[in-house]
Amino acid sequence: MKDRGINNTGVKTSIKNGLCLDTMQESGIIMDKGENAGKISKDGVLKTNISGFDDLFGKGGVPKGNSVLVAGGPGTGKSTFCRQICYNLVSNGKKCMYVSFEESKERIKKSMESFGWNVDKYIDNGDLLIQKINPLDILRMKFGSIGGSGSATELSYKIKPLVIPKDFNPEVIVVDSLSAIIAASVTKDKNYRVYLQQLFSFFEETGATSFLITETDPTPTRYSDSGIEEFLADGIIVMYNIQQKDERENAIEILKMRYAKHLKKVVKINIKDKGIVVYPDKHISIK
Repeated sequence: MKDRGINNTGVKTSIKNGLCLDTMQESGIIMDKGENAGKISKDGVLKTNISGFDDLFGKGGVPKGNSVLVAGGPGTGKSTFCRQICYNLVSNGKKCMYVSFEESKERIKKSMESFGWNVDKYIDNGDLLIQKINPLDILRMKFGSIGGSGSATELSYKIKPLVIPKDFNPEVIVVDSLSAIIAASVTKDKNYRVYLQQLFSFFEETGATSFLITETDPTPTRYSDSGIEEFLADGIIVMYNIQQKDERENAIEILKMRYAKHLKKVVKINIKDKGIVVYPDKHISIK
């Protein structure tokens, strides 16, 4: 599939800080904002078809078009949760895009296949797109520095934060993870904030429902690296790995979700052979 052009100026090749814009486009960093580029309907709810999860919502799913943080510490199932959503959707004829700033495409596929999910089928038919992007490449192009410590330039607003191939309209976009972007930035401040604002605006333009993974403490009181993500996001899903006497239990909580009524309790989940199962009636204390 051919990717969209890099900007609206008609210039196809340019050099910034020693990097060719065409090269960056091929690596999955640049997207032209066409009038209807990648847009989908935002009406209704997105049913994840994760057992028990949709029952946490009054209308049976996440409001379409919402941008949702998926926060949690190591071993809580954040990536599995997002990958399971993608697999369930592509199994029902929807299109999904999974963007990784850390793991390779091969490792993501291996992880999904370990649950018995036949991802090759949906990659081959074009319904599932997995991209691996180096966060340093984004910082180089957008802010003129390998560590992202340079000032935000006019170019940073012309280069879109992600690329969606032409005629590919994903129902869901996953970003795994925002923490990798801030870890790659030396300043961890201005440039990351600019990128965040552009990323959330980008999702709003596409109309896709997005899930953005963030790393936190095992029992977090803060759900993102900078705190800004929590205000920009429409929803926050928190995943826990809680010590209960002599064992650990996994749990999930809908901390925030705009445009939806939802259960306001921490409930048990299990990560089983075929994926995550949520138990809405099994409440867990995190204290």
